[in-house]
Amino acid sequence: MLAVGQGEGAEGLDAALAAARAVAPDGPDGREVARRLDDLAAELSALRGDADADARALLGHRAQPDRRVMLAGRSSAAFIVDPSWESLSLVRLAPSDGPSMSNSAHHRLDEVIALVRQGQSGQGRVVPGDAPTAADPDVMLELLRQDSASRDRALASLAEEVREERARLAERQQAMDDEWGDIQAEKARLRTLAQGLLEKQQSASVSAPTSAAEAADLLGLGPRPSPDEVERAWRRQVARCHPDRVADLHPDLQERAVGMTVALNAAREILLGTPSPARGRR
Repeated sequence: MLAVGQGEGAEGLDAALAAARAVAPDGPDGREVARRLDDLAAELSALRGDADADARALLGHRAQPDRRVMLAGRSSAAFIVDPSWESLSLVRLAPSDGPSMSNSAHHRLDEVIALVRQGQSGQGRVVPGDAPTAADPDVMLELLRQDSASRDRALASLAEEVREERARLAERQQAMDDEWGDIQAEKARLRTLAQGLLEKQQSASVSAPTSAAEAADLLGLGPRPSPDEVERAWRRQVARCHPDRVADLHPDLQERAVGMTVALNAAREILLGTPSPARGRR
């Protein structure tokens, strides 16, 4: 299977896979090979877009700047794929490192695609070219052999890795739950604040001053200001709240700007004894 996947590319894999799975498994090694062939079939289906295929893979490397990614499957096969934003298409199989490639906690294919989107470089393996080079069958077979003691150690290591990964996922989920709770609390606080500001704005009204003290306070002046101080303060305040500045805003804000301008004009008139220039022109 590995030789066909490298020599003939993705097109020759189906016939080779069917022929390999037709061989009845014999003994523990035969059953292990059958299991890995089942994993390989699921991995190929997932790479072809089958969303129901139960396939998992490990990001071996993403070549930069070339658009090629190498994956390691639970089947012990290595895949050279062409990534897009939502999928990965198979180019060919790559030389395998044997069972060592499968003795890890693998990700779902959508998780691998997300890692590729993020520009993750994976485990740093070298991505072979699209065209395969000659492979030594003895080396490939030796890589695929694994004694029972090594298999047991690999399974124990995998179980520990899965336990640690579950613990990390639980911590991340708890952190996300806490963050979500904080977000909801902040949203509630902002809604309360916005409602309070709206009620305050709706209840606030601008009253025209009736005395010199009220007029000076409205203009931000001290007691007994000079005429020049009054004039400068009046011009500054009117420029800040003139109705023309809020012509495109809510009608309530426009009304408040009009009221504030009227009150400022009245304050100037009280302190100077003359109407504002705008009122005189009108």
